[in-house]
Amino acid sequence: MKTFNTSNFKSFAKALLGRKDLPVPSITPPSEPFLYCIDSPQSQSAISPAFVIVSGWIVGRESSPIEDVILCNETDDVFPLTRVDRPDVQSAYPNRTGVGFQGFLLTRQLTRGTSWFIQFWMDEQLYRFPIDLFISGELCENFSQQKQAKLAKIRPILQCPVCGSDRLEEHNSVLFCPNCGSEFQINSNHYNFLNRQLTEYGKVTSTASISANDYDPISLKLIEQFSSGLILDNGCGLRNLYYPNVVNLDIVDYPTSDVISIGEKLPFKSNSFDAVFSLAVLEHVKNPFECAKEITRVLKPGGTLYAAVPFLQPFHGYPDHYYNMTSSGLKNLFSELEDLKCTVELPGLPIAALTWFLNSYVQGLPQPIAESFKEMKIGDFLAHPNNYMDRDFVTFLHPKTNEELASCNYLIAKKAL
Repeated sequence: MKTFNTSNFKSFAKALLGRKDLPVPSITPPSEPFLYCIDSPQSQSAISPAFVIVSGWIVGRESSPIEDVILCNETDDVFPLTRVDRPDVQSAYPNRTGVGFQGFLLTRQLTRGTSWFIQFWMDEQLYRFPIDLFISGELCENFSQQKQAKLAKIRPILQCPVCGSDRLEEHNSVLFCPNCGSEFQINSNHYNFLNRQLTEYGKVTSTASISANDYDPISLKLIEQFSSGLILDNGCGLRNLYYPNVVNLDIVDYPTSDVISIGEKLPFKSNSFDAVFSLAVLEHVKNPFECAKEITRVLKPGGTLYAAVPFLQPFHGYPDHYYNMTSSGLKNLFSELEDLKCTVELPGLPIAALTWFLNSYVQGLPQPIAESFKEMKIGDFLAHPNNYMDRDFVTFLHPKTNEELASCNYLIAKKAL
């Protein structure tokens, strides 16, 4: 992420905000014109991962657009933030202008003892409010060392994703394939196989969205089981924890990404991984069968696949949302594997689908209608699904109904020896 130092901060601010003919005004402290909430990071909590996600929302006056939200510090370092839709905020404040924001930065980009702010324009006036960013001391050095060790571990199993040759040659910051002439970029953070050819093949488009999820108990158990082996997290997103035995692959250059590539052409030799994760990814690819074939190829004989896909979930995600799958469809996708066990686990129980659908429905209604709709006893089910997990209408639901109404289907399978 690009930063801007003190010398060019003012000219950058004017250019970015489209106000080259205006002087940079004085900054107004928080007051009545706006409300705000910081969702991440939580106040007074130390930043322990290798990055920090900054997200939240701002609500202004009724007819006052909020523009050009950035993260900055007292030394005038600037990190632009992405504007995101926040229907929940719009629903809560229907008569005021609201905007959501998000972004991330590496902890090594933070400076101890520096005050940080969210800054924005409204009615030709510059406003800011503080945000707490506390740094964990040894984290940056440890993460850098883990990165280098991981990249060294990955190097022997790499192959050209274009022609499949394993004779990749390293020249400065480039991996060169002498077989087909393809070139791929490398640096201290990742191997980048997204050259023009693969970008066009996978129809990869840029995105400002941040995909970040925690590992569930099944994933964590497999990470522990193969602690001395190697696991591919295929379509990892931004991971909060960085494991030495998990290779993070994504099409986005996140701080925790080890390999940048597409799932249709994996840059790994066959039979390389003890396990492969494909968690909430296959619904977003145009050819899930091609991705499934590649996953099967890179699994070691006897290796374990853990896949999760949505069944009853609304449209969501990047770059698009193409397929929801039944348990039968998910098993058919990996029909070359054996011991297929398709289940409905706790994160994907029908209650998750119910609350998701109801919340989306309510958020899409004008405020007076939404309030009236919730009075029809729908409002009783709008909390997080975890709030209902021990209730009898969840625990006594028939297994067939769980499968019929599952929010996600989960697959665990092995490759034949």
